[in-house]
Amino acid sequence: MRRPRHTTTSSSIAAVMRLLVVLAAIALLGAACGSDSDDESTGAAEVAFDEMEAEESAEGTDDAGGEIAAEAPDVDEDVEQDAMAEEEAADEDTGGDGGNEGTSLGSAGAVPTQRSAADFGRQIIFTADITVEVDDVAAAGREATTIIEGIGGFVFGQQTQGGSEPRSVLVFKVLPEDFDRAVEALGAVGELRNQTISADDVTERVVDLETRIEVAELGVERLRETLTGTQNLEDYAELERLLLERETELEIMRGQLRTLQDRIDLATITLTLLQDAVNHSISLNASLYHTQDGGVSCPGTDEWFVEAGTDLTLCLEIINTGEEPVADLALIDTALGIDSAGELTLVYGELDRLEAGQSVMLAHEFSPDRPVRVRAKATARPITEEGESAGPSVDAGYQDNIEVFEPEGDPGFGEGFDAGLSVLRGIWTVITVTVGFALPLLVLLAIIGPLLWLGRGRISRWRRKRNRDRLAATPPPPPPGPTPPPSPSGEPAAAGTGDGTTDNTPPDTAT
Repeated sequence: MRRPRHTTTSSSIAAVMRLLVVLAAIALLGAACGSDSDDESTGAAEVAFDEMEAEESAEGTDDAGGEIAAEAPDVDEDVEQDAMAEEEAADEDTGGDGGNEGTSLGSAGAVPTQRSAADFGRQIIFTADITVEVDDVAAAGREATTIIEGIGGFVFGQQTQGGSEPRSVLVFKVLPEDFDRAVEALGAVGELRNQTISADDVTERVVDLETRIEVAELGVERLRETLTGTQNLEDYAELERLLLERETELEIMRGQLRTLQDRIDLATITLTLLQDAVNHSISLNASLYHTQDGGVSCPGTDEWFVEAGTDLTLCLEIINTGEEPVADLALIDTALGIDSAGELTLVYGELDRLEAGQSVMLAHEFSPDRPVRVRAKATARPITEEGESAGPSVDAGYQDNIEVFEPEGDPGFGEGFDAGLSVLRGIWTVITVTVGFALPLLVLLAIIGPLLWLGRGRISRWRRKRNRDRLAATPPPPPPGPTPPPSPSGEPAAAGTGDGTTDNTPPDTAT
């Protein structure tokens, strides 16, 4: 017997349910408009729409009323759970008190949570190069090692160089989350000279290697299965060769991935320690003036063009341009005949010890009668404040020319004699040059002359022979014939033709 359908009752129940759902949606929307969180309004609207869809689904399946009654409570429970989860998430975002007392990121007093690269799903390699200048390279290296070990890292490599310019290069490995703290601590070991920090995002490379490794592993597994079922010896050898190639490629990619992952897991910091170099240097200056007064007028001027026989004073100043004192100052000039600083007049300063920034002045008196080239050189030994040696000796030099000219006057016998000698020297130079130029030509002519003479004779004989051959080839002229007798008409007879006959052709007559 067919069961009757209660269409009217079901329709009325559905209409009441829709009305309740619409009222609940309106209430939730009003509450969402009055709150500070946009997420709550969106979640409430979604819950209302989900309930409407559930009711419409229930109305569309009236024929299976028992199933609808069984499933409707489950839908309502899921919707309520989703709404409660969204409300809890909104409470957490607003600090758990409806957003009245919580602060959002970017508001005044907000403290953002420090996030690492792993929180964003990125694979990043952190590296840093730090160069610092320290007083003691060895002590600074021990201090840097202690700092890294305290942070949780370790020394990965070290290279130390001694001598006059000691330096040390240390490579440290630390966790990425300790990278910033380690860089800051190592930069404070000495005076920071250079710092380079880089972050290389290798996420795509890691994903690519992992994908290629998975594909290669599947290929190797298939080759192994095929190799197991192969009976042909040639196919077996070929498959074994391919399997070996694939396994080699797979191990190479695995090694690349391990190396890349090691660089990601541990940040690398390279620290270069340089010795704080102390500047040791001196400078040497020279000046000149036209008198001899024991160096009282030092320093002089830069007038280095003087008349022969003028009394001159050369002022030589040694300045300590370094950062520490120098001792045992010495000065020599081979052109002026100065072998030591003791031969010079000390104007001011001390030769035994010269502090940083101080100078000593020395004077040398002479009267040149010819041009002089000044080539002075000063040396000194750096020392510490306590007087101990602080390094190798330093030096400085100075070079210049003193031009000397003769005083002007009337020319005399000596000047004329010198002029004559100059003319004779010029003539002799011309003669010497001419003879020197002609001698090689004469030698060349002596060699080429006989060859030219022999060639000329051969050419003359060849020309005479050619003329004789030409005359022999020419025919002799014909002998002259007898003179013909005069004709009766009184005209001379016709001339012979040259072969003994007479041309008797009558002349043309007028008609």
